[in-house]
Amino acid sequence: MGEKWTLESAAEKKAPGLHPLAGSRLRVFLQHFLFTPGFDPRTRYQRFIACVAQVVRFPLALIEKVKYAGAINRQTMKTPPIFLIGHWRSGTTHLHNLMSRDPQFGYLKFTETALPLDMLGPKVHIMRRIIDRALPDDRGFDKVKLTLDEPQEEEMALGNLNPIGYYSIYYFPQEMAKLRDVSLFFEGCPDSAVKRFKKNYSFLVRKLNYAKQGRQLLFKNPPSTTRMKMILEMYPDARFVHIVRNPWEVYCSTRSHFPRVFNAFAWQSFQNVDIPGYTLETYEKLMRRYLADRDELKLPSNQLVETTYEAITEDPLGEIGRIYDELGLGGKKEGLSEISSYLDGLKDYQRNVHYVSEEEAKEIRERWKFSFDAWNYETGPPEAIQVR
Repeated sequence: MGEKWTLESAAEKKAPGLHPLAGSRLRVFLQHFLFTPGFDPRTRYQRFIACVAQVVRFPLALIEKVKYAGAINRQTMKTPPIFLIGHWRSGTTHLHNLMSRDPQFGYLKFTETALPLDMLGPKVHIMRRIIDRALPDDRGFDKVKLTLDEPQEEEMALGNLNPIGYYSIYYFPQEMAKLRDVSLFFEGCPDSAVKRFKKNYSFLVRKLNYAKQGRQLLFKNPPSTTRMKMILEMYPDARFVHIVRNPWEVYCSTRSHFPRVFNAFAWQSFQNVDIPGYTLETYEKLMRRYLADRDELKLPSNQLVETTYEAITEDPLGEIGRIYDELGLGGKKEGLSEISSYLDGLKDYQRNVHYVSEEEAKEIRERWKFSFDAWNYETGPPEAIQVR
């Protein structure tokens, strides 16, 4: 099972040397660094390293911008981008890992989402060596491996390019609810901030398109579950795959991942954060927004495909083959062959066992009833989750 992380144990452990904001745009870094109160002394060394990284990276990022700006700006999308969406811990990562094995897709790697301004040129090799030394073997809250070339979500990159990004809830946990509502729903954001966010998103997509030599782009990002309308404004022919999982599993897995992520990312104290309450509220807000947008948009089946974690795990090749068919993707035979080879290496994966209190169970049944109903899940917990 490995070590069980709690908020208290996470706060006692030293923060790792590298922080995602070390790879951010200087203006974004300064906004966070200079105007955020209450830094935790535990992260003093991490913040120092981030400052050093900003100084070292600034001229290199500027050179990259000058050298590649023209080529990036001229990029056009020959095939519609695909966005894998769904609440955190619903299987988005697993689905992304599977589909990205198909060589027809281009995707963000860990180094690219951590360093969106430093993705191109020979300096990337130096950056990779530095990050590789600091990277843990897995994500800490599950057994999913972390390597430099594994596919990663774009949210870290978006938060490094502009001040709006969901990862800020991990960096500054004393303002989690506010930062969540800003990044997921743009609540309280002026039009100029939303426009800047879209501009940076477009820049990231064009830059990745350039880096991947025109391959069809495959993105995965839980926060994009609330941004379907925005993405369609930018890319009217975009494709979406939405994945859901038994809400009980989602709750337990989401709740348990916070201590490990806070240890690595939080620059403020987090021992007093109400993780169960935050998890219950965030799931409710995000999933209700998705259902409302789905009903309003009425996207055709070749633009929005819905699947489940259970279907992907029970018959991965059959379910992914169905997704290919629904989206009208070519190269199905070759893609499934590569995915099958990848699946052969996952047979030893073991799922975690979770426990919830009677009070938590009551809240899940009542507040998330709409989700149980929408996707036909039983309201009782599965065998692997015990109520006590």
